[in-house]
Amino acid sequence: MKKTPLINNFACFSAMFLWAIGFPAAEVLLETWGALSLVFYRFLITVILLIPLWVYLEGLNVFLKAPIKKGLRIGFLGWGLGAILLLIGQKLSDPVTPTICAALMPIFGMIIEVIFDNRKLKLNLIIGISFAIVGGFLATGVNLLEGDFNLGTVICLISVSLFAWCTRASTKELKNISYIGQTSLTMFGGMLAALVFLCFSSLFDLGETRTGSFDSYNIFLLFIFIFVSQTVSQTIWIWGAGRLGVLLASFHSNAVPFYVMIILLILFGNEWSWYQASGAFIVGIGVVIAQTNKWSYFIIKKIEK
Repeated sequence: MKKTPLINNFACFSAMFLWAIGFPAAEVLLETWGALSLVFYRFLITVILLIPLWVYLEGLNVFLKAPIKKGLRIGFLGWGLGAILLLIGQKLSDPVTPTICAALMPIFGMIIEVIFDNRKLKLNLIIGISFAIVGGFLATGVNLLEGDFNLGTVICLISVSLFAWCTRASTKELKNISYIGQTSLTMFGGMLAALVFLCFSSLFDLGETRTGSFDSYNIFLLFIFIFVSQTVSQTIWIWGAGRLGVLLASFHSNAVPFYVMIILLILFGNEWSWYQASGAFIVGIGVVIAQTNKWSYFIIKKIEK
């Protein structure tokens, strides 16, 4: 990990909090929008905003010399296919199952770093991962027994593993370009994947392709869902994950359900959940333990006594 752990962790926290803001907006938008069309437009507008900004900040030559094909491939398989599979998995199971599967992202982050980066699993890291997973389950606020564990569960797990892989691939395989370049190219790849599924669904009349209204209220919600919760959030996420690594960054994703609860509490007066709050607190402890080698030394000394 690079030398500014506080800033790096704050970046990942900020990215996840901004991402969480999009969930209440999506809940309202999906009343009139099809899921596939909403995902496509989310990627499309993000690309329309980021690529011109990237070219403006770094020049056309930088864009033309970038590994465009590699970036599109990573985004297509990771962000695009991952997002679509999560929707399919939820359709084949229930709303609870994707939440439970998402809490396992630190496991996938660990597997990916062990395989691709030869990550050594020290005691403090194992303890931190355990805290993050337990806290992540609690932060969802759901009963694990409520999940419908079937083919949908498998598809959701594949989706979460693709998100973890894409985070690592974006920051490692595209490391020669800036973080805004990494985000732009992979979002473009995600848009292509969403377009393929949208066209396929439209062709065979599979649903989820309707376009909602564009009145002032929906435009505001789209601004939150697209610009705040994806364009800004994703750029910060790639920046933070590039410094922390996918494993440590993935810890922060487990507190997202708690952030959603906070947002619903502020905006709509929903009830406070100490159950979810305790989960987020445990995730936070996991973040600290995983990044502090002194914890393992302290625990070993206690065991020896």
